[in-house]
Amino acid sequence: MEPAIEWGTVQPTLLAALTTLAKKAKKDAEHLGRIRWPEGPADVQDELRAAISDAHKISKAGTELRAVLSAYAHRVHEPRPVISDLARAQDTGSQGFIRRYSDATLAAVQQLVSDSPDIETVRAGIPSLSLYDLRDLGGPVGDAAQRRIAADEGARGDL
Repeated sequence: MEPAIEWGTVQPTLLAALTTLAKKAKKDAEHLGRIRWPEGPADVQDELRAAISDAHKISKAGTELRAVLSAYAHRVHEPRPVISDLARAQDTGSQGFIRRYSDATLAAVQQLVSDSPDIETVRAGIPSLSLYDLRDLGGPVGDAAQRRIAADEGARGDL
């Protein structure tokens, strides 16, 4: 059974997921800004590796954040925003906008707002969100993630 979401509102679990993705990007950006570069000639392999890793994580989180927002706005939210406005906000056309998210991302968004979410579908569509992130979202998603964590811990205890 799907939740009754009031027209024009955004489900709190979705907002929490968006906030979590944004915080992950911010954390990586802050780490990138704290890298200490040598003042003179030196081997900067470690610094370059860290900077590139941070840049990759920031880009990934930004891409996932945009995909989740795009899928939600285009296919879930009521009333549906005008697609040309959403596309313009991303410097693309309507067809380009539709390619900003995958079927897996859409399925994950639908599960985020579900009363009985499938956690594996969420994880497949939004891989940056760990089981612990999902648990912290609260609501049905948090409950389902907690059950999965407990089951995983129980399975390890049986080994």
